[in-house]
Parts: sequence; structure tokens; C-alpha cells
Amino acid sequence: MNINNEVKTENNDLQMLLLKIRSKYPSLTDAAKKVADFILNRYSDAVYLNISELAGKCGVSESTITKFIKTMGYGGFHELKISLARSSGPAVESDVLYGEISLDDNIESICNKIYYNNMEAMKDSLRILDFDSMDKAAVMVLRARKVDIYGMGSSTVATLNAKMRLYRLGIMCFTYNDPHEQIISASLLKKGDVAIAISNSGKSADVVKAMDIAKQSGASTICITNYDDTPITRYADIKLFTSTKDSEELCESLHARIAELTLIDALYVCIASKMKKQAMSNLYKTSEAIKTHKLT
Repeated sequence: MNINNEVKTENNDLQMLLLKIRSKYPSLTDAAKKVADFILNRYSDAVYLNISELAGKCGVSESTITKFIKTMGYGGFHELKISLARSSGPAVESDVLYGEISLDDNIESICNKIYYNNMEAMKDSLRILDFDSMDKAAVMVLRARKVDIYGMGSSTVATLNAKMRLYRLGIMCFTYNDPHEQIISASLLKKGDVAIAISNSGKSADVVKAMDIAKQSGASTICITNYDDTPITRYADIKLFTSTKDSEELCESLHARIAELTLIDALYVCIASKMKKQAMSNLYKTSEAIKTHKLT
């Protein structure tokens, strides 16, 4: 195998391990989070530790390490060590170029980090994207009688973008960002309808409630979120994940909107690809209609 390909494979192993830990982080116990924090921040040190030493470094029991390993999908400590060993070489690009943004950074540093972090968020999201789930979601939306889209706060931007994308394809869809409207909408859905919920945290109480009601009403459900094993995933027939890092200092994910919009773009084009000529016809009609509202 080419050396460059080997390094790329090792870096991909590291990325997938770290992405999996971040994805499941909110649902971990406090003890398991200590293990996650240690591996996320000191994975190159963890590879040289046995299970007892790792437990000691994390301040947890060996049984916690074992449970953490199973949660991450590994058969045992040995498998985890193999992944860590493959990723304990040279630092991957993200360790060098991408970092936590501080309000004390200069303008050049802030801009560099924002742009690089946004690019990394899209690359990370692509790495974990389940193409089979994306295909199923596209088919589900295309066959829907109508589509209702739910989101709150900063995810509102993504819900409005999704509505415009689908609407231009000729798909009947509506967006609800008010909690009461979401509940009313969800209660009126029926078999053949689709509910799409967008929540970066996966814990937005009103959006989760709407998804629960939509599912009880017989609708098919899709969620777009950053974290696995969160409340919103319990009510989703299809789960589509992004992968972004929260800013510790600014207390929010600055990159979540970019990742959500990119995923929606991908879903939109996947649906269009299944519609073929009908999609192009609808897009042409809407484009021509929009032209009449542009200044010459």
C-alpha cells in the first residue's frame, strides 16, 4: 500500500473514532464523559495505557472503561487500542489548522478559524453521513402527501431553507417554528405525511414533542441532528447526522448552521435526481416566475 494512503487511512480511523465519541457525548454518563474527554484531548497518550492505567488517568473504574468501549461499538479494549495505535502518529490536519475560537484572538486568527472550522464541519459531517439513510429519506419525502418541517432558534434558518428547496421541486411542505403551531401541525398529520425535525442538540423540548405527536399520528419522521442517542432520535424513522464542535467560550456551535444547510442541499439534490425531468421542469417554472420580481 502507498505510504500516503496508509497515513490517510490512519487519520480517517482517528477522525471516525473522535466523531463517534462527540456524537454520543451528550448521552454518556458523567463517568463515561471523563473517559471521552481524556481520549478526545489525549488520544496519543491513551494508546500507551492499559485498561487499569486508563481508568486511573480518568478517575473511573475499569468497568466504566469497558462500558464506554461497548458504547462506542468496540468488542473490547484491544480493539480500541488498535484504533488508537493507528491514530497515534503525526497529528492530523485538524489538530493544526482548526481550533477553539477565543474572543482574545486577533481578527486574522478569528477569520481563519471560522473558515477552517466550517470546512472541517462539512468534511466531518460527510465522513459520518449514512448514504443509505439519505436515499431512504429522499424516497420518503418524494412520496409524501405533504411535508411538515420543525425547528427552533438558530435551526429556523435551516427549516426555511429546506422549505424553499422542497417547495421549488413541487413538494407540498410547510415550516413551523412556533411551539403551538408545531403541536397542532403534528396532531393533524396522518399516514403518508412526513415530519422533518431539525435540532442541533437533539434536545429541543418543543421540537421533540412535535416529533412524538407526529409519529403517534402515523406520519413518517426524519430528524437532522448533531448527536446520536438524544431525545429527538427516539422518534425518528430516519436519522441524518451532522458533526460539529461546540465553541466552549461562545457556548454555541458556530458551524452547525453550515452543516445543516449543506445536508439539506444534499437531500434536495438527491430528491431532484429521482424526479429527473419533473424536477428540472418545476425548477424552470419557479425560476421564470422569480425573474418577474427582479430589477432589470
